[in-house]
Amino acid sequence: MRERAIDYQSINQKADRGFQLEAPSLERLYIDSALAMTDQLVKLNTIQSCERFEILVESNSREGLLALWLNEIVQLFEKNKFLPRQIYFSQFNGTKIKATLMGETYNPIKHGHITKLKSISPEKLKLGILNQGENTFFAQVLLDS
Repeated sequence: MRERAIDYQSINQKADRGFQLEAPSLERLYIDSALAMTDQLVKLNTIQSCERFEILVESNSREGLLALWLNEIVQLFEKNKFLPRQIYFSQFNGTKIKATLMGETYNPIKHGHITKLKSISPEKLKLGILNQGENTFFAQVLLDS
């Protein structure tokens, strides 16, 4: 998918931190959710697209797929310190994502301090359609830190 600016609203309440966003397609919603989560850690415009990783996730529900997808990106950061800047899906059908992530390794001097994220559970997600006729999808993701 073509790169575009990520438009999301941050959630910063007493016990909850996260984001909510809307997208014109389910595929775009998953991509934007991953990039919004990354932008919550460091500003996306500080990340260059000079490294590449592949991810494959499958689930039998949309919420489960979103949770697995975001958790794979959290794990990629935990294991490899990788921050995605661009995401391309080579396969997406609502139950399976095969993606290429372009980005770079975290550098504390360049990217600043990052609060550690815990895994994201499906119970911390809301996912749905705002306007059936226009296919506007929405997601709300609460992050445990």
